[in-house]
Amino acid sequence: MSLRDTGRQVRLRRTGRVPSDACVRHYDELDDDEQGVVRELAGKPWTAPEIGDLDDGDVVKFTDYYQVRSR
Repeated sequence: MSLRDTGRQVRLRRTGRVPSDACVRHYDELDDDEQGVVRELAGKPWTAPEIGDLDDGDVVKFTDYYQVRSR
């Protein structure tokens, strides 16, 4: 299972600019749990428990580019 018990929450924020130093992951590279969270959060102002290998500042290419924000 890819969910981490860190107590942190993640949010996805649509971005038109991908920083040159960002780790970019494509949706189809993510495991099933990570894909589920991306589907749920993309384009919505919701949060979810921190997931798998996605860290603050990473970018996921889904229907658009989404930057991972964790807190």
